[in-house]
Amino acid sequence: KGDSFLIGGMIKPGTEFEELPSNWRCPTCRASKDSFNEVVETIPGFEVNQGYGFGTNSMTSGQKNALIWGGLGVFFLFFIGGYALS
Repeated sequence: KGDSFLIGGMIKPGTEFEELPSNWRCPTCRASKDSFNEVVETIPGFEVNQGYGFGTNSMTSGQKNALIWGGLGVFFLFFIGGYALS
């Protein structure tokens, strides 16, 4: 978001974290730049294959798990719902 909404704020929205000055502090919690850890989420599979398919090749493992378990949950509800019709 940047901190240009604060009085004296000089950081514009969209600025990369690496480009922030070393004395920068979070405008919300006042934590220093050194207090933050980089979070990298890897996408499983080969990089050349991530553009193919129905978009599932570029999904993270958590998104794939949610899709699989959600699909099984919907199937289970339809299966039990079939017994309710009889």
